[in-house]
Amino acid sequence: MKARMISVAVSAIVLVTGLVGQALAAGGGEIIKADPSRHFDPKGKAPSKYTVEVQKERRESLPFDDTRDFEEAKRGLIAAPDYKQIKADDGRVVWDIGSWEWLLDGKDYDSIHPSLQRQAILNMAYGLFEVLPGKIYQVRGYDLANISFIKGDTGWIVFDPLTGKETAKAALDFINEKLGKRPVVAVVYSHSHVDHYGGVRGVVDEADVKSGKVKVIAPAGFMEHAIAENVNAGNAMTRRAMFQYGLLLPRNPYGHVDQAIGKAASAATPGVIEPNHTVVDDFETMTIDGVRMEFQNTPGTEAPSEMNTWFPDMKAFWAAENITGTVHNIYTLRGALVRDPLIWSM
Repeated sequence: MKARMISVAVSAIVLVTGLVGQALAAGGGEIIKADPSRHFDPKGKAPSKYTVEVQKERRESLPFDDTRDFEEAKRGLIAAPDYKQIKADDGRVVWDIGSWEWLLDGKDYDSIHPSLQRQAILNMAYGLFEVLPGKIYQVRGYDLANISFIKGDTGWIVFDPLTGKETAKAALDFINEKLGKRPVVAVVYSHSHVDHYGGVRGVVDEADVKSGKVKVIAPAGFMEHAIAENVNAGNAMTRRAMFQYGLLLPRNPYGHVDQAIGKAASAATPGVIEPNHTVVDDFETMTIDGVRMEFQNTPGTEAPSEMNTWFPDMKAFWAAENITGTVHNIYTLRGALVRDPLIWSM
């Protein structure tokens, strides 16, 4: 009976998060762009002289001459892909980093708060990055979150496989293209927000998880809270996201600029694979494919079910969204840059 209930719950998550993914696609799958030189709405107005004055004061008072974040956002770049769009099998565009390229034209937009514009430019980092030489890599700019790859003896351990299967698969294909093809031997979900697990079906096969060939590891309470957020509160969460992030607005200086923690949630197809290993103690150490990891449960932090990971042999620490460059649950257009390359997030 319990197994039946879990199966139904998993199916419900796939259904509801799939509907959310479609909603996030801005108009039934279409990513709406607009001429950045003008308002996207015929009734829209340019910023008033008072807004212009306030924006000017912010540019002069905030420390924009400190450019370290821009240098660090580029650090470790191995390669950027030659494409800007990621598509589903039916041809639908689920991701288009190019829809924000107007941010790179060097212009200050009075319709955007200078701090948000700065973060939006930082989040244009796109491609494969090396975090720890020969060991830890990230693919950035493929979705709201980043996907991390730890190189084991024979394969990849994937941390947080993005929102949907298309973007996650594209990231896996890209790192395999650049660094050599390796199988995925394990997936780690840092927490119960869909942008950190929804793309799991793009990197592993559920049959391999059920057989034990591939480990899927999650913190205590993961399935309970994934269900609570995406099924019980699914409609409310979707509506909140529409208002919170302006997801249905055109990508335009008067519309959707950024989500600060990342560019935007992709319109890729979300799903979930039930973990076959749950971390239930405060601390648990595992070795997978030669990689030693110490998991730390941190419930009720950035998410109700969340955990950190320490790599003692690499002296590297993974904190997902427990450590970010801005306090993103207060400043909820949210940022995720950190200064230490061995404490990496998102």
